[in-house]
Amino acid sequence: MTVRAARLLVAVYLSFASGGAYGQVLIQPVYSIWDVVLGQSVTQIPEPDISELACGTNGGPPAHTLDQFEDFAQCQPEGSGLREVTFIYDDEQDYIARALELEYKFLQGGTSIFAHPVVVSVLVDPAGLVQGLRIVTDNRISDRERRTAVTLMRNFKARFHDWALDCRDIPMKHGEQPVGNQFSHEVCTGTSADGRLRIAIEASYLRKKGQTAVNLETQAVNSGYFESQTRFEQMLAPYDPTVSP
Repeated sequence: MTVRAARLLVAVYLSFASGGAYGQVLIQPVYSIWDVVLGQSVTQIPEPDISELACGTNGGPPAHTLDQFEDFAQCQPEGSGLREVTFIYDDEQDYIARALELEYKFLQGGTSIFAHPVVVSVLVDPAGLVQGLRIVTDNRISDRERRTAVTLMRNFKARFHDWALDCRDIPMKHGEQPVGNQFSHEVCTGTSADGRLRIAIEASYLRKKGQTAVNLETQAVNSGYFESQTRFEQMLAPYDPTVSP
């Protein structure tokens, strides 16, 4: 355990010793996606404060592992010409949670926002400047947790309420179905007051084509056959965030 982790562990322990309740404990990451400054060199992100650098896959599992941010050019460019580099938050928070035998729901531990696990990444131009942020809810969690992923739309709306958000519902596409009696697919876009930054938020809760609730041959319940997801992108102009057509 590092010295920093030991200090954090002592601080949290003392909060309990002084009568702090589990529900009042929040261990914030040393560095998070919100600390990234758009327009700065990607090498300005403090590598000691994050872990597991890799090429991103548009919110999916990490691809090629990177030794440092300077290696961003090893990642394949997207259609925009930007390269996605993903990372996770300092895992010392998780060590503390395990050491204290705390429930995850009481912490902002791991790579999460609004207490929900996410995949975070930066979008880097050929000159090595960060032009965008991407946050996608992490599907590698239990079905119960994943069902709540769509609710992050509300959190993003609250955070960016003064960006004159333009929100629209996307109609059900061919082959899509509701989950039970619920269907939700919404996209919001917005621009900062100075016009420099653009955001897009997309949230969905539905069954995609082929995702049936029951196996038609065996009549067994298909566990996990649904999509519940929230995506967020913030870009520096003239780059545009990606949204569904």
